[in-house]
Amino acid sequence: MKNIQKFVIAILFIILLTGCSAQTELESYEGRDLSIAVVGEAPDVEEQQVEFDEISFDEFEETTLWKYDAVFIMEEHLAEAAESEYTSVYMGVHIPFFFFGSNEGEGPLPDLGLAFGETEKDYYATSFLQRSNNEQSIARYAVGDEGETEENIKALYAQMFRSIELSDGDK
Repeated sequence: MKNIQKFVIAILFIILLTGCSAQTELESYEGRDLSIAVVGEAPDVEEQQVEFDEISFDEFEETTLWKYDAVFIMEEHLAEAAESEYTSVYMGVHIPFFFFGSNEGEGPLPDLGLAFGETEKDYYATSFLQRSNNEQSIARYAVGDEGETEENIKALYAQMFRSIELSDGDK
């Protein structure tokens, strides 16, 4: 009888430990279809409802970008993205711009106050949105304590896609 009790307690303990596991199920993006312009190489994501269109800075103007829900600017293009000739685009389109990569130095848009300064965290991406009511929204996306694992990166993209969907009414 005592052996059965010990066995049942051991099974319950294992079930309890499994339920309290530190790993949580990461939610993927399940929202509406998104169309995102990418300056650089488009990221590889699992979400089928997210479509990427690779563009260059030659196409980087308000009339071209209005058809997109957001713009991703990858790390290798941050220096060009910071040029003052693009400030009017960031201010006029009213869609989120995501800047991927290094968060050292001035930042991608020092003219707009989007400077990194001294940060304790290494951010994977920073977004900037100039709203139609002249308010600016800045968000930073950081990987978890485990670093840039595949799961953490997938979770960050899902989070970014949800924020793009929420910013939709500002066009």
